[in-house]
Amino acid sequence: MRPCCLLLALLTFLATAGEAASSPALPPISAPEAIVVDGWTGGVLYQKSPDVMREPASTVKIMTALVVLRRRIPLNRLVTVSPLAASYGGSTAALSAGETMTVRNLLYGALLPSGNDAAVALAQAAAPNLGIFVSLMNVQARRLHLAHTHFLTPNGFDTWGQVSTARDLAVLARAAMSWRVFAQIVSTKFWTARSVDGRLHYWTNRNQLLWGNSAVNGVKTGTTAGAGACLVSSAQKSGKWIIEVNLGSSGFARFSDGAALLRYGFAVDSAPPSTR
Repeated sequence: MRPCCLLLALLTFLATAGEAASSPALPPISAPEAIVVDGWTGGVLYQKSPDVMREPASTVKIMTALVVLRRRIPLNRLVTVSPLAASYGGSTAALSAGETMTVRNLLYGALLPSGNDAAVALAQAAAPNLGIFVSLMNVQARRLHLAHTHFLTPNGFDTWGQVSTARDLAVLARAAMSWRVFAQIVSTKFWTARSVDGRLHYWTNRNQLLWGNSAVNGVKTGTTAGAGACLVSSAQKSGKWIIEVNLGSSGFARFSDGAALLRYGFAVDSAPPSTR
């Protein structure tokens, strides 16, 4: 090999080695499925079995809120909680049948304490019945090209056939976060809601990452027996926007996984928009 060619090859090798050495280590996570995307472009920065379908748990409420917002229901519209909505257990906003509050407060109730009752009340306010509302959810899923997602409930209870993936939930989170009111709600740590009759509700956001890093600005937890512990989270700093999703984890591990995935996203260079 000629000396000039040898020198060029050596310089190329050193440059490549330097890039590899400076690349952040892959995040050590326990979740079986995960993805990290650039929030601005949708480019995939990290993925781990991102297209495996599983029960989505209360991450479903991201779509519930998005459908309500897309239907342009006034946020100050009053909604009376039905006996059906109030009957749902699991994680609730502690609403009572006959209680009346605004759509805005119901959105907080669905997204902060992950109220199954609030999610059903929103669905009943936005459509004639739950079946029609779920159809609207699936129409929106098709608009967003969520190829591996199918909704059957507005609150995320395990139901055979209701599935999503880490990749699809990242796309959904990007779409929902583009709505200012949604982004404002999911970044809120505490909220006090007052019903028309004066009853007060004090709600705390279940996303523990909001307390650990000021860059974190959303979005939603979810836990069921079928789904495990799930987390969709978002963070912005220094002009970068990162969204991570981790599914099928355990209670606290989802937050340590989420923190690790967000750190990784901020450490790597942005990627071009992903192709599906």
